[in-house]
Amino acid sequence: MFFVAVIYVLIRINNPVLTKDLTSTKTFEGIVTDVYIDSEKMVIDVQNGEKIRGTFYYEEMVEDISLGDRVTISGDISQPKKNTNPNLFNYQNYLKSNKINWVMTISSIAKEKENTNILYGLKHSIRKIIATNPIASYLYLFILGDNRYLDTNIKNSYQNLGISHLFSVSGMHISILTTIVLTLLKKIHLSENKCYLGTCLITGLYMFLVNFCPSVLRSGIFFIGLTINKIYYFYVKPINILLLTISFILFLNPFIIYNTGFLYSSIITASLIIFGHLINTCHHYLSKLLMTSTIAFAFSFPVALYSSFQINLLTIFYNLLFVPLISLIVFPMSLLCLVFQPLSLVLKGILAITESLAIFCSRFNTNIIFMRPSLLMVFIYYLFLYLIFRYRKKIVLSIFIVIIIGHYNYNSLFPSDYMLTIDIGQGDSILLHSGNVNALIDTGGKIASQQNLAEQVLIPLFKSLGIRQLDYLFLTHGDYDHLGEANNLIEQFKVKRVYFNEGDLNDNEKRVIATLKEKKIFYDIGGEGKSYKVGKYHLYSLNTDLQEENDSSLILYGKLANYSFILMGDASRKSEEVLLQKYALQPVDILKVGHHGSRTSSSEAFIDALRPKYALISCGIDNKFKHPHQETVKLLDEYGVKTYVTSSDGAIWIKFQKNVTFSTFGT
Repeated sequence: MFFVAVIYVLIRINNPVLTKDLTSTKTFEGIVTDVYIDSEKMVIDVQNGEKIRGTFYYEEMVEDISLGDRVTISGDISQPKKNTNPNLFNYQNYLKSNKINWVMTISSIAKEKENTNILYGLKHSIRKIIATNPIASYLYLFILGDNRYLDTNIKNSYQNLGISHLFSVSGMHISILTTIVLTLLKKIHLSENKCYLGTCLITGLYMFLVNFCPSVLRSGIFFIGLTINKIYYFYVKPINILLLTISFILFLNPFIIYNTGFLYSSIITASLIIFGHLINTCHHYLSKLLMTSTIAFAFSFPVALYSSFQINLLTIFYNLLFVPLISLIVFPMSLLCLVFQPLSLVLKGILAITESLAIFCSRFNTNIIFMRPSLLMVFIYYLFLYLIFRYRKKIVLSIFIVIIIGHYNYNSLFPSDYMLTIDIGQGDSILLHSGNVNALIDTGGKIASQQNLAEQVLIPLFKSLGIRQLDYLFLTHGDYDHLGEANNLIEQFKVKRVYFNEGDLNDNEKRVIATLKEKKIFYDIGGEGKSYKVGKYHLYSLNTDLQEENDSSLILYGKLANYSFILMGDASRKSEEVLLQKYALQPVDILKVGHHGSRTSSSEAFIDALRPKYALISCGIDNKFKHPHQETVKLLDEYGVKTYVTSSDGAIWIKFQKNVTFSTFGT
């Protein structure tokens, strides 16, 4: 049944079928199944056959919307976007794993009918009780599985330690909950069958309260399966019950395979069942916990590499520290705080210690970055992990260690050369990679935005490619959409040297230089005539101070074997005229078009001199500047230039092999 389920999943995810096309729909009426509100927006899930996730940005608070209410939402409906940069978080697949195929930017929302469903009423009442609690963010997390209220920095510290699974509702929490409920029911002298039946009902209710989140759905159904097996003496092995549970869930929702929590929960549970005899050979609580943590860490290792591209070497020991704290104290007390609010002050103090401990441990950088493994490599890892724990042979362990070392040093063992134009929205950011040497030209940046593009896009992308440091960071000029993320990047990632353009420094550049001085990172002016060697790339600066920020952009001419390219920053036609006068420009293979393809760049004389085969334009979707300008696009087309634009093509990955190849990641 499990293998049939896997085949079914492969067929469904490769041939997705929408039950209803809502593209042209402007209004949608349904039941509210989830609500999240912060200072600037409301996010709600509305279900009526299809489920829609709507986002409503408001200036004034809207009327009170509760779970179970029937509402009408109006606005623009579209399919959610997938990742437009390789290896990064795929929002479309994430929503599919929650059975959401459509998103709406809501312009208006109206309540048609108040909730009459007792279950939604119960859930809404619990949310109202939690909202008044001084530790509401943690109660939302531990009781309702909602981590959206938890401070981002705290979440990141838990994630860096490799213990974020403890701070999301999972199988461990279901085990604790069912143990508590079973104990209480036995205390009132119910028969064993009634105790288990009551516990199953509570488990089903809890799954509803946490919106059937994948890890809880897996552990809840697994517990019910174990209960049926125990009551009716079916004598089915636990591992087979787990496989049946996973199969059942995959048939219900094949896209749940995209949910990392479901993968972690299923794989770790399976490994603990299969190798439970190793845990049982331990005679003390700490030794059992150490063995459990070791098995869980080992079998979560491939999933961690595939999803977050790094592991923390001390995760096993952090689990020894935090698992008892969370499982024996924090989670049970969270349940009690729902009824006895004064206990919250005690738990608040314990959580403050937990947070401080996590932040302190995060200061020690014990994370090791690996490039994202292929699915074949993931399979090989699991094969060797099984053999290691099953037979415990030194030769198998030795081969496994060699494979890990090879994976870690992949870029050195299998050198490659590529240029990656990153989809950074309305801005520029280009990665040059050669062997194990890396240069980034610009970082992108969004003015008045809460987005940390360095943390959300650049750094995860680098990690997924096995990049652990930037040898060069070129900042073409001081506009925010070119260096706005420089400080965030320098603070959170290793950068060896930074180069600026000639001309007066503006405030943005001065802020970056202040950070460089603080962190003692080398910086200089990438002035005219300077050259740089980035692996096999030879870069030459054509920069000239023209007394204007865009015109003075750092222009880089590059050569790699038989290929040549020129990266224009935000240089305008004035800069192009200077280049034509000063240099005997020869045709190039690739032109990074200046100023996002605006009409102020790429004159006919310049394009005629360069005769590029390919052009790259970096700009955001529906940007207010209307980049790229149709005149520029038309001119490039007239010269037979194959043009790639990030707003439609997503990231543009150019691999330099015997032949140059282009890959795009557009929606």
